Amino acid sequence: MKPVLLIFLFFNLICYSLFAFQTDHTTDSLKKLVAPFLNNPSQKADTVIINRLNHIANDYYEESPDSTFYYSGLAIRLSKQLGYKKGLADGYSQIADVYSFRGDYQTAAINFNTALRLYRQTHDLYGCSEAYIGLGSVRDYLGDYKQAILYYDSALTIRQQTGSERKLAECYNIIGVTYDNMGEYSKALDCYFKALSISIKHKDELSAADNYCNIGVVMQHLELYPKALSYANTALNIWLRLNDTQGISTAWLNIGEALMAQKNYEKAKLYFDKAAAIFYRMKDQEGISLLYYDLGLYKYHQRQPDSALYYLRQSLQLASRHKLKYNKANAYLGFAQVYNQEKDFGNAHIYALLCQNVANSIGTLNLKAEAALQLSIALAGLGRFEEAYHQRVSYHQLSDSLKNDENVQELISYNLEVDFKKKQAGIAIQQRKKEALYKQQIAEQNQTNLIGTLVIAALLIMVVIYYRGRRKQQRINKLLAESNRAVLLQKTDLDKQAENLNELNTLKDRLIALLAHDLRAPISTLRGLFALMSDNAITHEELVEMVPHVVNKLDHTSDFLDTLLHWVNSQVSQSTDNIKVFNLPDVVNTELLYMGDQLKQKNIGTRVNIAPDVMAYADPNSIRIVIHNILTNAVKFSGRDTVIEIAGQMNDDGTTVLTIKDKGIGMSSEQLSSLFKSKVNSFPGTENEVGTGMGLFFCKDLVEKHSGHIWAKSTLGQGTELGFSLPTHH
Repeated sequence: MKPVLLIFLFFNLICYSLFAFQTDHTTDSLKKLVAPFLNNPSQKADTVIINRLNHIANDYYEESPDSTFYYSGLAIRLSKQLGYKKGLADGYSQIADVYSFRGDYQTAAINFNTALRLYRQTHDLYGCSEAYIGLGSVRDYLGDYKQAILYYDSALTIRQQTGSERKLAECYNIIGVTYDNMGEYSKALDCYFKALSISIKHKDELSAADNYCNIGVVMQHLELYPKALSYANTALNIWLRLNDTQGISTAWLNIGEALMAQKNYEKAKLYFDKAAAIFYRMKDQEGISLLYYDLGLYKYHQRQPDSALYYLRQSLQLASRHKLKYNKANAYLGFAQVYNQEKDFGNAHIYALLCQNVANSIGTLNLKAEAALQLSIALAGLGRFEEAYHQRVSYHQLSDSLKNDENVQELISYNLEVDFKKKQAGIAIQQRKKEALYKQQIAEQNQTNLIGTLVIAALLIMVVIYYRGRRKQQRINKLLAESNRAVLLQKTDLDKQAENLNELNTLKDRLIALLAHDLRAPISTLRGLFALMSDNAITHEELVEMVPHVVNKLDHTSDFLDTLLHWVNSQVSQSTDNIKVFNLPDVVNTELLYMGDQLKQKNIGTRVNIAPDVMAYADPNSIRIVIHNILTNAVKFSGRDTVIEIAGQMNDDGTTVLTIKDKGIGMSSEQLSSLFKSKVNSFPGTENEVGTGMGLFFCKDLVEKHSGHIWAKSTLGQGTELGFSLPTHH
């Protein structure tokens, strides 16, 4: 087990709390707020946008360091544009966290120093303490523990000045990690228990989980394996509940190491495999290096030297690449153990020496002792017994020192644990007293509230009685008002019905008069003509001359009757069987052929501009009647040798439009406003053609029954345009 790994967890906690411990839904809200800027990078940014980007970067660090790198990089770029030092410092600090996580400690240190300089310029004490902790963690990774402690002490001093217990807990925790790495377990436990006490007090579960895990690491170093497993499992349960993937992976690794130390190898392997999945996914290089070392030891205990050497090589490569001295020393030690087991004493001697050199440089007592033991075995195997003896003596001296130190530290750890439990018990007693006092205060308050409630209830009863009387009067007034409104509405409806009846009577009288006149006139003409023919009172030439006039009257009457009968049928029948999609140009061309004689009488030309595929949805026969009436009006009011323009098209809004435009006499605004009403007066055409004045009224009704719309545009003396629209499809 290697406490250095836990720096990652602690660092995550720091980053996670950098902007006041925001929750996931807050991150989602912030992403929505910055989304307009991300979608439009040309938009000018401000300090609010930059702070939000840094906040999002912080929240992502736990699960997606790559996202942290992206958002922090964006915040740095925008801060440079605005000269915003606070945004720059926060961005560099978080970028440094990611580099540190990836094992690029040199780049991480550069970014932490840049952030520290900017925090000093802005007098941001908390930011300075964050940068000091970052620099301390880098030195810890590289085995420079004394320098790491100096950085941490600087951060601790600042946080003691600011008076924030949460920040103090963070410092105590990370200082404890470094003391753990130095082998000063009593100091480490003292820091961990201080941090844990604060975390529990403030119900900070993430920080408490880190403390439990770190205490478990120390307990394992002291070979107190049951306690080590207990603390590790406590941390694991918290991390599982909070879905902290880095914490979960570390707990699994530590539990696996504790089980392997107890020679429960198969169960240990299961935990290593679980941790490996997360380490690989998150690209946790330091964690992967430790994992390879543990797998190498597992294969060593399983008597699989080739596999053991493979994993140890992988661990050494990562440790060397990322300058992890402690991990390098462990890897060298593993090589020495495997080679000694395989009687390859030459290689065992080489790696034991390498382990001893690194252990001396970082000052870790247990590694020095283990290196001396492996050197003693290798030298004895090489026949260098005197040197082997000296290394064995050194091993016993170091072991005795370590054992004595561990015995003392075990006692201290026991005392610290007892003190912690006593403090927690004292806190629990105080909490119970506070709760009892609180319950008493609540009871007194409830009694006061009861009396107040009774008084208020009495007042409310009086108010309710008054209110009910008032409401009753208001209901009566409302009923009277509603009755008056109902009477007025009935009167309005009756007036409207009377007006409609008057209009219908007028329409009926007009239709009867028109039928009497328009039917009687051509019949009288025919009767007179037949009488003259029967009396031989006219010649054949006179008969031929009179026939066109009679036929014209009959055509006019027939057209009117067709329109009238079709309109009446549309009023009576609600059938939609004849409604369909039809080709509009076909109907127009058919009607133009039918009216060819009328057009020739005035030498009127037509110009048709309708695409052959223009369709409409209606009853084709009804639309033919409409087109016939509009064309008849156009011919009626057009002069000789003019042109009637017919245009049609399908629009994007799902409608089909047809317009018929003449160059005739046009209409005044008064005529135009009453054009589609039932009371229109008929005017003679340019050659005294007569009409009923009812045709366009019928047309309007027919078009609107097919969900269409009809209109007219006209200028007196310049002509008229009549048009209508229909649905293109069902």
